[in-house]
Amino acid sequence: MSAKPFNTHQLNDAQYEAVFYRGGPLLVLAGAGSGKTRVITERIAALVERDVPPDAITAVTFTNKAAKEMRERLSARLRDKVEELRICTFHALGLAMLRRDAGHFNRRANLSVFAGGEQRGVLRSVLQDMRLPADAKQVDTVLGRISQLKNGMLGTEMGLGPVRDRYDALLERMNAVDFDDLLILPLRLLREDASALAWWRERCRHFLVDEYQDSSRVQYDFLRLLVPPNGNLTVVGDDDQSIYGWRGAEVSNLFQLDKDYTGLKVVRLEENYRSTAAILNAANALICNNSQRLGKVLRSNIGRGRPTRIWEAATPEDEAERVVSDMVARHATEDSGWGDFCVLYRASYQSRPMELALRERGVPYHLSGGLSFFDRAEVSDVLAYLRLAANGDDDLAFMRAISRPRRGIGDKALGNLGQFAGEHRCSLLEACLHDDFAHPKKAALVEFSAMMVRAGHRFSHGEPDEAFDEMMAESGLSDSIENDAQDDKERDSRLGNVSEIRRWWLGHAEKGGKSAALADFIQRLALLADRDEEPGSDVVRLMTVHAAKGLEFNHVYVIGMEEGSFPHKNAVEEQRLEEERRLMYVAVTRARFHLTLSCSKKRKRYGQTESQAPSPFLTELGGEFTTWVDKEPDSAEAHEEIESHMEAMRRRLGII
Repeated sequence: MSAKPFNTHQLNDAQYEAVFYRGGPLLVLAGAGSGKTRVITERIAALVERDVPPDAITAVTFTNKAAKEMRERLSARLRDKVEELRICTFHALGLAMLRRDAGHFNRRANLSVFAGGEQRGVLRSVLQDMRLPADAKQVDTVLGRISQLKNGMLGTEMGLGPVRDRYDALLERMNAVDFDDLLILPLRLLREDASALAWWRERCRHFLVDEYQDSSRVQYDFLRLLVPPNGNLTVVGDDDQSIYGWRGAEVSNLFQLDKDYTGLKVVRLEENYRSTAAILNAANALICNNSQRLGKVLRSNIGRGRPTRIWEAATPEDEAERVVSDMVARHATEDSGWGDFCVLYRASYQSRPMELALRERGVPYHLSGGLSFFDRAEVSDVLAYLRLAANGDDDLAFMRAISRPRRGIGDKALGNLGQFAGEHRCSLLEACLHDDFAHPKKAALVEFSAMMVRAGHRFSHGEPDEAFDEMMAESGLSDSIENDAQDDKERDSRLGNVSEIRRWWLGHAEKGGKSAALADFIQRLALLADRDEEPGSDVVRLMTVHAAKGLEFNHVYVIGMEEGSFPHKNAVEEQRLEEERRLMYVAVTRARFHLTLSCSKKRKRYGQTESQAPSPFLTELGGEFTTWVDKEPDSAEAHEEIESHMEAMRRRLGII
């Protein structure tokens, strides 16, 4: 079946040049929303339509999802010819090379690729054989350093040489490789075997790379071997959206191209089909503060639009309330679907207040790239203790609480306890304290049960903060949550989640006074937590800025815009401010029509409430392109907003 014809009038001038250029190496510098995915797919289609054999074309992406999307787009154009193209990730290309020449590395073609759990198992065995610490935290730390060592991200071996050698030897014995090997070993193959290099160069006569700004040093070396200096190389990327330096991406690869590839042609895609001029002007003003860039200025194709709004709230909770209130109003008055809204943040822990505010208003949402707050292990653990303190008959809460932390009470003992409770028609907690229950572990069971009875009494008769803190300390849960973390970042996240539950409880107790029962609090949380995963696309999206790359929404809110949060203080200290600014640029350019940035005057860090300064990025966006909205809505305004929302809903339903 022949390929489907294409109307070249659908391309703007720069896109047309990028699609049909035939003079050798080409860099397509594609700004956000400029149609770069379309350009690279049309370029591939144009090559095939001009009689380049499809099996001589290789297109590389950085995710399987992107490769699948590219193949689907080309399928509509090229029909059956698309099957002859090689469209894959760098890692998939490396695997194909390893399978063809597995013997070069003492492997067989049916080799296994180890990831995650398998890698940990291999390394744990190595560390144990070498009589080195092999706990989960140590295994993950060493595995990360071996990966950095393989990818040239560590200046020295740091004593890892013998461990890495034995790790690699064990992989070889098991006819396996890890994900780093999918690039490192093919790179060695191309350097050491001239016949293999010639074979693969023939099949990569036209080599295209999407999202090139995400490439690592190893991937660039890989590319340079496959494509000679005057070869048919096309890379599509945007230096202003290079945001993965922390995992090995090097924006300098873009700057290096014109040194390594003769007569490199650069085509800039600057016409933006996504965002209004007001949003793009702010983005341009921001990114101009970076010195390491090739330079381009985005222009809007869809009109001027409204200035970016900037809010300052008193606390993260007030910030979340204000964002959700604004969403509710827009949803009602502008006929926007919930799927038109997105909330972005620098770090995942910042989603907590947003989740609660959305749940309390009944707004459907989806948390991308992470567990919901209520699904996190430490949150479930604390809630189990609170449930049991409020209701001694809650056997499910008992089973979770007694196992966190471990108390040397195994499944057999709990099975015997459950049998006794069933026979005597009592709860597990009561069974522990029953005179007729006899078991070698009874002392431990009695100690736990007595502790929970005391906790329940404190919650009923004591001070709310003391009741919570003493339960956490006496149970050992507080120490367990802190000590079981893999690293400082995980520890801080876990403790922050516990602090959030504590804050909610104290807020509930303060509102209810002496009549505020723990059971009421638990029931309220249960209603908030019992939210089915929303089907379809009509949900508000919550995600980190990193997770939002490549996406777009009509209404975007970026929260947590404080100095030390965005830009992150670690990035500033490590002289990675330009990457943080690129990350902010990505956040801004996700918005189509409305962009709102918000910050808090105070934020709790490590258990202490601290005053916050607004992010310097807010100033860099340009005063003429932004509007500070200083006035926070009072309760009357909030009430009017809710009434407006309800009236709009009644109109939609035909009630009035």
